Amino acid sequence: MIEVRNLTKHFNGMTVLKGINLDIKDNDTLVILGPSGQGKTVFIKSLVRLVEPDSGIVRYDGVDVLSMPKRKFIAFQKKIAFVFQDNALFDYLNVRDNLSLYLRMHSQLSEEEIFQEVLNAVQFVRLDRGVLDKFPEELSGGMMKRIAIARAMVQQPCYIFYDEPTMGLDEANVEMVVELIHKFKKRVCATAVIVTHDIHLMRAVSDRVVLLKEGQIEFVGSKEEITENALHTLYRTGVEDV
Repeated sequence: MIEVRNLTKHFNGMTVLKGINLDIKDNDTLVILGPSGQGKTVFIKSLVRLVEPDSGIVRYDGVDVLSMPKRKFIAFQKKIAFVFQDNALFDYLNVRDNLSLYLRMHSQLSEEEIFQEVLNAVQFVRLDRGVLDKFPEELSGGMMKRIAIARAMVQQPCYIFYDEPTMGLDEANVEMVVELIHKFKKRVCATAVIVTHDIHLMRAVSDRVVLLKEGQIEFVGSKEEITENALHTLYRTGVEDV
């Protein structure tokens, strides 16, 4: 379980996270829903220390990761995978090397074993081995997203975080991402936290939903409990992403 207590973050005198409290259950798919500018991305990046909160507690199975020394947290990060909104692939590496990098750094596998893990991950996201020699600039947006998910698959994480996984994708690729989120959970049994503005994605994958507005939680519960009025109120205002 991930326990979040009184999490706050300020940027340039503006309070982005306003004392958030939340429990994320093991093996749940939790969707954090809201329009741009509500603090969603800052929140999940704070959970994995890509952004350092100003105050608060984030516990994974009772261990506060915010108080961990950096070296100890780097070791803990092996349990975490993060699928970035912009995919964060290395432009100067081909797909094979992008996917191999984690295993080369953090495992004792041979190159042959690493290649097999990479090939399995590519097949998991329904791409063929021909993509391994391509560079990110040669891939479509949908293919890059699938490779980013394949990279998370290689890590075999306990926790996976997705930041706007359907942003900028067409309908067919959105449905592919929905399918892969479900497959990932079945294959790896990871706890998933998904930040999105996409109501369709929320309805397709969530076990529980958080509505986040102006850095505060407006609602926590199942998707069936969310009213159309609550969604209308949430999306009535939209400001620049933070």
